[in-house]
Amino acid sequence: MTSSGSVGVLTRKALARIWQSLDSIQRDRQARRRTEDVAPTLIGRERPLELVQAEVNRTLDSHGGLVLVTGEAGVGKTTLVTRALSEASSRGALIASGACWEHEGAPGYWPWVQVLRSVQRELGPEGWASATEAVGEGLTYLLGDFTVPPTSAEFSDAAFQLFDSVTSLLATVAREQALVIALDDLHWADPASLQLLDFVVRHTWFERVLLVGTYRDVEVETSGHPLRDCLRPLEMKATAVTLTGLDVSAVAGVITQITGSAPTEEYAVEIHHRTGGNPLFVEQMARLSQAGGQLDVVAPGLRDAVHRHLSYLPRPILNVLTDAAVLGPEFHRQTLAAVAGLPAAEVRQLLDEATVTRLVVPMGSGRFAFAHDLVRQTLHDTLETAELRARHAAATRALKERPRDDTSASRLAHHAYLAVPEISEPAAIRYLLAAAREASCRLASEESATHYRRVLELIPADHPWRRAWVTFALADQQRRARKTDDARQTFEQAGVMAEKLDDAELRARVQHALAELAPPSDGPRIPAGEDGIGNVFRFDGSVWTLTFAGRTVHIPDAKGLHDLHFLLSRPGVDVPAVDLLTDGSDAEIRASRQLGGDDMLDDTAKAQYRHRLTQLDDEIERALGQHDDARAGELDRERAALLDELRAAAGLAGRTRRLGDEAERSRKTVTARIRDTLRRLADRHPELAEHLRSSVITGTQCQYRPAGEFSWEL
Repeated sequence: MTSSGSVGVLTRKALARIWQSLDSIQRDRQARRRTEDVAPTLIGRERPLELVQAEVNRTLDSHGGLVLVTGEAGVGKTTLVTRALSEASSRGALIASGACWEHEGAPGYWPWVQVLRSVQRELGPEGWASATEAVGEGLTYLLGDFTVPPTSAEFSDAAFQLFDSVTSLLATVAREQALVIALDDLHWADPASLQLLDFVVRHTWFERVLLVGTYRDVEVETSGHPLRDCLRPLEMKATAVTLTGLDVSAVAGVITQITGSAPTEEYAVEIHHRTGGNPLFVEQMARLSQAGGQLDVVAPGLRDAVHRHLSYLPRPILNVLTDAAVLGPEFHRQTLAAVAGLPAAEVRQLLDEATVTRLVVPMGSGRFAFAHDLVRQTLHDTLETAELRARHAAATRALKERPRDDTSASRLAHHAYLAVPEISEPAAIRYLLAAAREASCRLASEESATHYRRVLELIPADHPWRRAWVTFALADQQRRARKTDDARQTFEQAGVMAEKLDDAELRARVQHALAELAPPSDGPRIPAGEDGIGNVFRFDGSVWTLTFAGRTVHIPDAKGLHDLHFLLSRPGVDVPAVDLLTDGSDAEIRASRQLGGDDMLDDTAKAQYRHRLTQLDDEIERALGQHDDARAGELDRERAALLDELRAAAGLAGRTRRLGDEAERSRKTVTARIRDTLRRLADRHPELAEHLRSSVITGTQCQYRPAGEFSWEL
């Protein structure tokens, strides 16, 4: 998109001017940067900093909790948290962090994916393998090891496994080293990420795990904000730190820090009046004034200030950053080169220049991030609709050629959708369907539903069968996201389509789904004898009929119900959890789960893979430095192929798969799905749920041991 030309060269005078005027935009709001390298001077925030540091101190000495730092944009939330994290790191805490993204295209659970990657980097391969050894398989939903999404009946079990595995991992790490997790911009989080945060907070309260979140409370409190109800339960559990504008004396201190000289009282009062004490606006006004600007009658908006700063840049740098703005807050150098239509070496030089101005920051391995999303948004908004489509199309083609990672399907679908008609509608539909399935594998139901909605926008009206089945898939994701009313309405739409098409299979599936969503039914009362005669726990192939204490309900299928059925059929008998996990039907699998096993990839093979990957990384960098893009592309494809082979032989995030040693995993899985089934059963049949809670023992050995004689029709 950017025309090739000579790279703009910054003179020393121009560089100094840019550096001076952009200093406030340099702050990397992504807490992923190593906080020990950043210790900003805070002015006017002494008391809020004391509150956060008190929580850090308690975590280091005893146990953690939750801190929520709130305030408007630019008020200094991230700067405050960064300072506190720097202090925690200097005292030996492990720091992990993630940030939410406002714009479409971010995958579900995105801040938590970043947190896990941070923990993995900090622990190193051996530490990570040790920490994840006994946390269960739930982490694989976030780290991309599953290729088939769970069924609707399995979804609750899978979600619990994910939440439990993340929590267990954090607690395991914290027993060796206090852990402080920062989650930035929670007002942009997906609901599932906030649900996971709530789960982690509740289950790590007595561990040395401190969670620190930031969000714009003014935005969340507005009527109709989608996260309002999700954040309120967290607020009840949190230590709240609310930041407001600085007072006049603090404004004077910021100006002194920036300009090197104390302002007059009149000047400080004027700046305070025009900015409301917002630190970011104070910095911008002070720097603009220092660079030769005058205080206007009406204070310039922050976006206007950013426009002025960007106007100092040479045109080639400005163009390539505009292309990068379309790719998102983070981008890969080679993808940007493809979008810009420039040689990789030239883009590398331009990004080096942009890094000097601190507009972007290097993230390693060829990745860069905008230091402040306002810069990215300002550049993005300069493009006309046709220009945006062309760049999104270029991004789609570039991402197709890049090695796949655990978020590429979502990003590819996002760009393809926004590129239509530059990218054909059938192609965009294929990418969206693939992304919807991949998101469903990660249990990111909200994200998956978004992809299905976009598919429905693009499917022509003369394809009614396809529209009907995609509508059903959308309803299923809405149900998984617990948007029951929306799901019911969408299922009903799919049912109308099924009737028009006379599609018996779709009609049956819609009817079954609507039955699952139906409100609890008291059902017929069946008298029960003293010994429990009349109790029913029966499965007809699609729905369970449960009768107890004279009440009958019909429940959709779930694995936990099969576990309970098996135990009810053997009262007083110890049943190994591995038998429940395998239905007791495969002796070989059961033995494999109970006994240890050999690695599928030995140490020699792993060492050879690592050595070759290191060689390839060096050769790719060398090829780029020599402007040999063809050679770099060839090496990159070889590297991707090796990684695919490793993933096939590796388990959780690179930990070598073993052929057995899964008794503990069986215990956790069975316990989780029985507990989840009883939790859901409590809403439909509280008497039966209470009886089973008091009678069923879970663990490595499970047993139904009722206090009395009970007979069941099974």
